[in-house]
Amino acid sequence: MTATTSAEKPAREQHQRLGTLGKALDWRLDRLQREYLKAAPAARADLARLRRGVGKPAGSVPEIWELTVGAVPEELARDDDDPSWAEQAVHAAMTLYAVHQQSLDIPAHVPGVSFGQAVGRLSAHDDRSKEAVTRRFMAVATAESIDELLTHARGLITQLRAARQGMDYARFADDVWGLLTPAGAQRVRLAWGRSFYRTKPSSSDDSTDESATNDPE
Repeated sequence: MTATTSAEKPAREQHQRLGTLGKALDWRLDRLQREYLKAAPAARADLARLRRGVGKPAGSVPEIWELTVGAVPEELARDDDDPSWAEQAVHAAMTLYAVHQQSLDIPAHVPGVSFGQAVGRLSAHDDRSKEAVTRRFMAVATAESIDELLTHARGLITQLRAARQGMDYARFADDVWGLLTPAGAQRVRLAWGRSFYRTKPSSSDDSTDESATNDPE
């Protein structure tokens, strides 16, 4: 039996907290990010292609199919004419990650830091922008369509990039999927609210944030 090192244990625990969609994306994000931070040309090209998909419907940009709709587990895929909730969530997470990582020399995908926690830290960082950040965060949480959600989320992602703060994009995919489903929206909003308001400027404790522990039903 191979012993688990102290460094591997938190990563394994975090992976176990992700839902089906998040687990499918986590290793892809890790690999893409690792290659980008090593200045690999292929990774830079992938991120550039993903950014061209921002704000566009899932599945509408063929050059990023492999990185978006192709990353959705088979059990979550469907064969009708409209993108599934899971496909929309993966498209949102991957394209926004590409926006966040652009020009950064540090990871934008940070496992264990939820969207609510990351934005909570952002609002606590500068009192002058706290009200505006909070208002935009509420708009993301109460969005009635994926387009509305992405519009407000993109604004916050841009601010997180400027502040050099990362977040967990695998968990974000789980959360967007949850928000799009009748059974998952209330759970995600509650978890985001808890992590947003419990966050302190220097906090690294996400033990109360459970937004992605279960798949939408």
